[in-house]
Amino acid sequence: MLLSLCCFTSCNDDENLDGPAPDVIWDIYPFGISIEVTDAEGNDLLNPETENSIANQGIKMIFRDKTYEKDSLVCEVLSRDYLPRFYGLQTFQTKDGRYLLIIGEFYGNRDYNNESIILDWNDGTPKDTITFSHKFWWENQEPESETIVRLNGVETDNPIHIIK
Repeated sequence: MLLSLCCFTSCNDDENLDGPAPDVIWDIYPFGISIEVTDAEGNDLLNPETENSIANQGIKMIFRDKTYEKDSLVCEVLSRDYLPRFYGLQTFQTKDGRYLLIIGEFYGNRDYNNESIILDWNDGTPKDTITFSHKFWWENQEPESETIVRLNGVETDNPIHIIK
């Protein structure tokens, strides 16, 4: 009986563990949603120097019943741990000079199911709705994830390209 108990407790199939290997520490990278806004001719409407730019007209987003103005500071509690910081809606200039709206950061190791973000352009045009789902799981002790983004109900790439 003692021998069978030892054999039973010593059997461990590490390959079928759901999660990371016990001796590995993972930092799971956060994710965000990027948005490029152009006119029909491809002009960057988030660039303040572009004719008919929308960069300074008071763009806002609504997420989880809270309104975030573009480039406003979002206060969060900081700690020593590296955790995703939700910055709200921020403008970012890429190395090639394009301007993007960035929404996030979101936890990469959490699931999000059909989260809605409403973009209010503050110019009288219809608001746009971004919906995203993010799934995180472990496979063979490796982190895996998938993010699906929709613009006004239609699946799209990230970065999202909006033509105004």
